[in-house]
Amino acid sequence: MGASDEAENVRADVLDWFHQNWDSSLRLLEWRERLVDSGWAVPSWSTSWYGRGLGSWADRVAHETIRGAGGVAVPLGGGMGLAAPTLAEFGSDELKRRVLRPTLTGELTWCQLFSEPGAGSDLAGLTTSAVRD
Repeated sequence: MGASDEAENVRADVLDWFHQNWDSSLRLLEWRERLVDSGWAVPSWSTSWYGRGLGSWADRVAHETIRGAGGVAVPLGGGMGLAAPTLAEFGSDELKRRVLRPTLTGELTWCQLFSEPGAGSDLAGLTTSAVRD
């Protein structure tokens, strides 16, 4: 099976799940909880952490399919684009339990600010670096 076949299978599975579960009368939080529990909110994540263990391409397929069918996917932005994927891969289990689900449902939102002495918020002027222990 090629990549396009796999994407089409995921698209069909997402659409089938969506038609069985979408209810426009649900509050946004209720809908997103249902979506997170299904594993289709971020299908690339581990099955232990709200995903389906698929490749990162599946996130785009799932989100486009849900939106294309008239639904609402997970919130976009700094939390989902930067923080949550990093925590899903490298965070402790305790941190994942505390922040991943509320980030996916939109109960927890994120903002990133960068500043250091001598550079302020000039990202090009930052000199701080990280060193893994």
